[in-house]
Amino acid sequence: MTLKLIDPKFSQIEDNRVRLQAWQELTSSLFVANETGTTPLHRDLVFRCYNLDRMLFVDHSAWAHSAERTLSQIVAQGVDHVFIGLQLSGATRLTSSNRAAVARPGDFLLLDLAQSVQLATDGMSAIQICIPRRRFATGKIDLQNMQVLPSHSSPLLKLMADHLLNMRACLRRADADQRELLTSAALSICNAALTAAGGSNSSNEPVLAAIEIRQFIENNIQRPDLGIELLCARFRLSRTPLYRLFEGDGGIASYIRNRRLVRGMRILAGMEGGPRQRVSSVAYACGYQSEKMFSRAFRRRYGVNPRDVHKSFRSVAVQERAVLLASWIQNL
Repeated sequence: MTLKLIDPKFSQIEDNRVRLQAWQELTSSLFVANETGTTPLHRDLVFRCYNLDRMLFVDHSAWAHSAERTLSQIVAQGVDHVFIGLQLSGATRLTSSNRAAVARPGDFLLLDLAQSVQLATDGMSAIQICIPRRRFATGKIDLQNMQVLPSHSSPLLKLMADHLLNMRACLRRADADQRELLTSAALSICNAALTAAGGSNSSNEPVLAAIEIRQFIENNIQRPDLGIELLCARFRLSRTPLYRLFEGDGGIASYIRNRRLVRGMRILAGMEGGPRQRVSSVAYACGYQSEKMFSRAFRRRYGVNPRDVHKSFRSVAVQERAVLLASWIQNL
């Protein structure tokens, strides 16, 4: 399986403000972030995200900033995921409606992405993973909004910290089978370290249905017949519940169209690699039956003709990385 990686290489962006804006746009799927202005901007900024299908794995370094998981993000995404960060350097201050805590080097911070939280740091580096709550199969994860757990407080947490550190070193060179095994081990250790003894796994069926359908759409985006009829037949749903699942996305047709165009922009802007393709080839790869239909929809969304897109559109492509990251989160 091809390695699915988002790595914008922020250090190669010369302008400080452009670099900051690109980072804010990319991370906006998780948190709305703002630079605090307490320290000068610098190039030591990293957000390297691996999509391991059952979890996201992020190697993240950032300057002083504040961030918030907002209500609008929570409502729009509708995910039931757990965000786990292993603090490597710096301190991160967390505040929610009913508590406050500080994560220091060696600490794990655990966040419920279905709850609002504020974060602030004077500069940090961390390994961060995002896991759907349903992956905690051995019991219900013991998490109420947010927690900070020192890795030295238990052998299992220490094992979890060691595994994530070693996993970071291995992922770039690992093949598909090795990545799968590393992911399985990480999920097993997280289950052992974080789930409450005797708990029972709970799930939100509508959320899980939406995730499964989004995964199907992403994997079949090239099909011209991808639409309401195919989805109803594939998932044995009537139109009404399917419409309800995608109401926040402007409807199922709007969601599929936007996913097709996101894919088209990535290909045209050179984000998918390989030689430049004809617009007609891109159109067919995105599920359009004619170049004319694709060009009209593309121009309506981006305000430019597909044939005029080239590598200088990397600023737009950064925005599309943010869209891709949001898709990865919802499709876990």
